[in-house]
Amino acid sequence: MQRIKNRLISFLLRKDKLVAVPSSWQKEYVKLIKDSQTQKEAIDTIIGEYNELLKDFFNKNSVKELQDALKESGVIFKTTDSKEELVKKAYEEFRMSIEKD
Repeated sequence: MQRIKNRLISFLLRKDKLVAVPSSWQKEYVKLIKDSQTQKEAIDTIIGEYNELLKDFFNKNSVKELQDALKESGVIFKTTDSKEELVKKAYEEFRMSIEKD
């Protein structure tokens, strides 16, 4: 009787494109999800801190240094742009972000 039940369950699972797994796998999956979330939070923190340091770095550069950095990167700017505008352009060019799939 148990064999027939198992076959029926397997058939219904396949029909719905599902797979039965041992309960130990479920526990491992939950652990992996938690680890993944922790890693994502750490990466978000690192990116945020990097971007803040980048802003500070560009704010401490001279207009000439900012223009040179932008020129090397191929960013278009006007020689009449203020330091704040150059900092903003440099930040947008060099800031770190996560690409969405």
